[in-house]
Order: sequence, then structure tokens, then C-alpha cells
Amino acid sequence: MIKLIVQNKLCCWWGLLILTLYSATSVALDTISSKAMGGIYPDYPVIDYGTGEQSEQIHRGEYLVQIGNCIACHTDAARQIPPFAGGPAIETPFGKFYGSNITPDKETGIGHWTEADFIHAMQNGVAPDGSHYFPVFPYAYFNKLTEQDIKDIWAYMQRVPAVKQSNQPNTLPLLLNWRILQIGWKLLYFYPQQGILKYDPDKSPSWNRGQYLVEGLGHCAMCHTPIDILGGPKHDYHLTGNFIDGYWAPNITGLALARSSISDVVQVFTKGRLSLGAGIVAGPMAEVNHNSLSKLTETDQIAIATYLKSVESKQPIELDLVHYQSTSARGKMIYEEACAICHQEGQAGAPRIGNANNWKSRLKKGVSILYTNTINGFNSMPTKGACVTCTDDEIRAAVDYLLSRSLTVAQKRQLLVQTKPKNPLRSGQKIYDDYCSECHKSDQSNAPRIGDVEAWKPYLRQNMEILIAKTIQGGYRKPPNGGCADCSTSEIIEAVKYIVQQSSTDGDYTKW
Repeated sequence: MIKLIVQNKLCCWWGLLILTLYSATSVALDTISSKAMGGIYPDYPVIDYGTGEQSEQIHRGEYLVQIGNCIACHTDAARQIPPFAGGPAIETPFGKFYGSNITPDKETGIGHWTEADFIHAMQNGVAPDGSHYFPVFPYAYFNKLTEQDIKDIWAYMQRVPAVKQSNQPNTLPLLLNWRILQIGWKLLYFYPQQGILKYDPDKSPSWNRGQYLVEGLGHCAMCHTPIDILGGPKHDYHLTGNFIDGYWAPNITGLALARSSISDVVQVFTKGRLSLGAGIVAGPMAEVNHNSLSKLTETDQIAIATYLKSVESKQPIELDLVHYQSTSARGKMIYEEACAICHQEGQAGAPRIGNANNWKSRLKKGVSILYTNTINGFNSMPTKGACVTCTDDEIRAAVDYLLSRSLTVAQKRQLLVQTKPKNPLRSGQKIYDDYCSECHKSDQSNAPRIGDVEAWKPYLRQNMEILIAKTIQGGYRKPPNGGCADCSTSEIIEAVKYIVQQSSTDGDYTKW
């Protein structure tokens, strides 16, 4: 209760400072500068592991450091800085952050620290001098680690060669550089009392290990979870995707990975190959693979994949979860015009929208049977639900809309696995050429011309999710799906990605 009161009081005057600070820092972890885009990656140092139990502990610590990808933020390979002696500049709209020297040098590194200092920093985000770290240091995730794992990391870091290399100061506006303000961020978003992740006896050991790696040391949510207006993670949309350095850190929830096997997910780490033939891993994730995920044991890679495929989150955009030929906006329109009269309140024995169990029972024979019964009529429902002017595809879209508002995430995921696309997905360029080029090639209807970087900048500042959602729903004074009645949601997304990629010099939008 006390925390809630404090949060309410802080939100009014604290919001602007927190938003500015965290927006600047949210791109930090697991992102890259031009060094990684050019393939210049740091190498782990050669160290003396010692013998016996000490050697075993140091090897464990090295492995844990690799899981956390600590080397990415604390080593500037492009400037030939030795491992862990200082990281590259992290460019933000509000200034630059630099990873600090964490070698055991007593003057410029952490050689004057004690083990207790290190544990306190990892668990609470507080330096030995009492100052508070910026959220670029993911203590909110490291807080979930066991104390023994933190001690093993400390033991390894003590064997890293000491390097005398002064830290580069962050270049931030005056107010944002006041570390005391981080107390406010912690009150809003840091929950140290939750501590170490609890083992779930109802889940497999592999699942539990995967949860520990993903939610703790791996801090995957730093890149893959969207943030709110105050800079905190949107927990309802956990791991559903976010933009990092112009690259899309994709949705990695169970629903998004439904058609990918555990082996498919593991190959993302080991071979840099995206699932379902979507291309190769690029951008920040390529560095994460090089420094971290490719070095994990197969057991841990499988554990991560196992856990990710189980994650259930609210989805930020209603994608084609059931049928690739549906259009969510058109489906909603048909439902409201023709179907709601019975399905809203369950009239005439119709399954009510939102009743997951009722719809689940009607899907036992597969969604294709449901489509057929709806189109042809079934029991008290007339042919096409009495929508005599509706096409078969529009009826399927209305069914998809009903299902998307009625099934649980787990039920949708199961249905997604069972359902095959009706037709091959057309490329974004094909959709553009056939449906979008008439306006976007010649500035018709005030549509921004493809290739005009300046014209597209205002749209991209809103975030790709908003751009895509408005295109699908019929924003920008255009009909739903830009007037393409037979385009699936997935095809519209591909078309938007194609147009944006031709009209921006900032990042690779094809990986969205």
C-alpha cells in the first residue's frame, strides 16, 4: 500500500524526467554500435583458471558472464579496448552512455571492490559509494540470480586481466545526470523483494532453467518488451517485441513461436537462422548470438526455447492468429453488422463471443469445419449468418474475429499450430505493386511517396506498431487494409515493411 501511494504521488511530477531518462537508456543492453554491424566483435580474454574447486568456480563464472553478454556493453572492440575495460558509446536522443571498466584494476576498474560490494551492486543497483546506477545496468534482472551465481561471476572477474583505462563520462543533460533521481525510477519499477525466481515444481527442470536464464541473467525483456510512457516495461505485453536501434526485436512469446519447433528456435542461436525461413539474424541479435547464445550448452539453449514457447502475453496487435486470408478490420465490421445480434448475448443458442469453453468445443473437428458450417448454415444459423452480400472470405474473417475475441492465448496457439495457411503469403513488394503503388508512387491522396525519407519520418516516429495498426484498421483517411479486400493482415504487414524499408535510412525494417 505504501509503495502504491508513493507511486501515485511520483507519477505526476516524476514522469517527464523518468520518460526522458529511460527512453535514452532503453536502447542500451544488447544493442550495438557500428562496430557490431561491421562484424567487429570482442573476444573473451585468456585467463588463468587455477586448479581444483577454484578452477571449477571460475569456469562457472565465465559461463555466466557469457550468458549475460556482459562483454557487449563493457568492451569497445572497434577502439581496440581490452576486454571489459570500457564499452562503446550508446547513442541516445538525450546523450551518450558508456559501459564502465569492470576489470580488477584498483584505480580505474573494480579492483577496490569487495565481494559484498559486487553482490550489492548486482542485486540492488547501488555502487560502493552509495550512488545509484542508471537502468542501463540491468540490476532489475540480475536481482533474480542466486547469490552463488553472483559469487561465481565475481570470482571470474577477478581473473580477468586488469587494465588501467579511465571510464568515459556519460554525456547527459544536467538533470538527467543526477544519479539520486534513480531512487524515483526504483520506486516505480524495481521490486527487489521479489528476489530469486522460484522453482515451479509443476514444470519441467528444462522449463525452470529456461525461465531463470530468460528472465534473469539473459535479461531478454530489456530488448523484447515494449515500454510505457514512463519508461517501465509493459508487463501485459511481456516479450511481444520492441524497436532497438532501428531493428525490430521480435515477438518471442509462445504464440509467435507456435509454428516453430524447439529445434527451430535453437537454430536461431547456433546458426543465426530465423524460424520458418524468415532470413538470417541481423543487427543487435547477431552480436548477442556471437557473444552469448552460441556459447551456451545445448541443454541451456533447449531450456530457453522450451520456456519461450510457453510464455503467454497479451498481444499488441491482433494478427492473423487463425486464418491467413482474414482481415481483422473487415471481420469486425461483418460481425457488428450481421453476427452480433445473436453472438453478443447468445441468442438462439449461438455461442456467445468471449465464451472460450463454448468455442473450444466447436473447434474439436477443426476450424475448417467451422468455416464451412458458417458459410452453409448450421442448426439455427442461416447461410452466411444471413449476410447474403458477404463473400466466403468475409465470413471467414468474421469467424476469425469471433475466435480472436473468444479464445485464450493457449487455445489460439494450439489452433495456430493446427491451421495451415490457405494460400501462400504474397510478398510485400507484390502487395505494394498491386495495391499501394497507385497512391504511394505519385503522392495521390496526400500519401507519402515511397522513397521520400523526410515524408516518412513523422510516421516512423509514431512506432511501426501504430503505423501498421492504422493501416489495417483504416486510418490515414484510407479504408481498412488500404483498400485491399483480399489481403491478409500478414500481407499488409509485409507491404508496410517493404514501403518503409524503401523510404528510410535508419535500420532494417524487414526484420520487424
